[in-house]
Amino acid sequence: MSRPPFTIRPAAPADRADIHQVLRQLHPDLAGTTLPRIRQEAQTFVAGEPVIGVAVVTFVDYRAGAYGMVEELVVDAAHRGTGVGRLLLDECRGWLARLGAEVIFVSGIDEAAAGFYRRAGFADCTGPWLFQGADGGV
Repeated sequence: MSRPPFTIRPAAPADRADIHQVLRQLHPDLAGTTLPRIRQEAQTFVAGEPVIGVAVVTFVDYRAGAYGMVEELVVDAAHRGTGVGRLLLDECRGWLARLGAEVIFVSGIDEAAAGFYRRAGFADCTGPWLFQGADGGV
């Protein structure tokens, strides 16, 4: 593959107008608005000392619908079923609500995890989601 005539780099504040112009092609409803700074934040919550549970949550807002994702939520096997996971999830939800998330995504990697999230009020989602492993496999 030949070298492209451009570079790939992290966005900078000076790119704001260009980002808005390109994003309008994906989200026409953004036309006529001023794109705010793209907000991306992450937070890790822990339960206990020593730690018996961990949750990693991310937030993204670029004016086309702010969303959050619980990237990781795991409770030590000896403490599962005691409410620790639900408390961590509630902390993630509260943090995302304070930031303005309109929707929260989770990943039920197995039926036990999916059941946990369903009992907490999450629904199976459908839509345009596709995935690929970092190694290029599925």
